[in-house]
Amino acid sequence: MATKKGIIITVVVLAAISGASFVVWFLPQNHGSSVMVSDYKSELDSVKERHSLIMTDTESSLNGLLDKSVSPDNFTSQAQISSSQVTSLITEMVESNPPAEWKQSYGAYYESLKKYNDYLAETISLANKIKAGAPSSDISNEITKLDSLKKESDTLASESNQTRP
Repeated sequence: MATKKGIIITVVVLAAISGASFVVWFLPQNHGSSVMVSDYKSELDSVKERHSLIMTDTESSLNGLLDKSVSPDNFTSQAQISSSQVTSLITEMVESNPPAEWKQSYGAYYESLKKYNDYLAETISLANKIKAGAPSSDISNEITKLDSLKKESDTLASESNQTRP
């Protein structure tokens, strides 16, 4: 009762599943990598520089969102990419495992990055409110919240600078 075409399709599907299983089995697994840092000052400066670039880009996009030259959907996409980049910076700082004399400075900048990621999440919330046509009072409240998060992030970054060895 089985047709020749049905048997061939079944064999091809089984072969594909078996092949994929062997590929997964034989590919080397990533068992975690570590970052070896020898110059903690340069590493922190590098993270700060990349963070600065992300902030400049986000600020430009946010201004475009507010003056309606950037659509809420485009802004949301850009903010999600920025958030992913900030998350990578956070991971890089955690994996660098600084020595005791750098821990306080790195810790403050780590917290600054986390707060900036909160800021980015709120900018996405703002874009969604704009897209939904929220009243101007809601948008104004959201902007006030954004300013507060940005100031907290900036304060923690200044603390990082002040605690450098």
